[in-house]
Amino acid sequence: MSTENLSSVLNDELTSEDREQGYVKDDAGLTNNFAVEPEPYAAESKLGFTPFAEKFSGRIAMIGFDLLVLTELLTGKGIAHILLG
Repeated sequence: MSTENLSSVLNDELTSEDREQGYVKDDAGLTNNFAVEPEPYAAESKLGFTPFAEKFSGRIAMIGFDLLVLTELLTGKGIAHILLG
């Protein structure tokens, strides 16, 4: 990097985009890049009527139904005959 490019970088004012990315100027006019703290967020609950719980329950129900049909095909008896008799 040439001296001309370095001096133009040091003398430029920071844009709002630079500030959002964590760039700051110290007392000597040097530009530093510090880590930007991430925005805190609340983790989504997995309990109750959440989209995750509804999808999970639906998938378990589909697996159960498939196993019921497979059992009837293999044994030739319905689930009531298997459980009651």
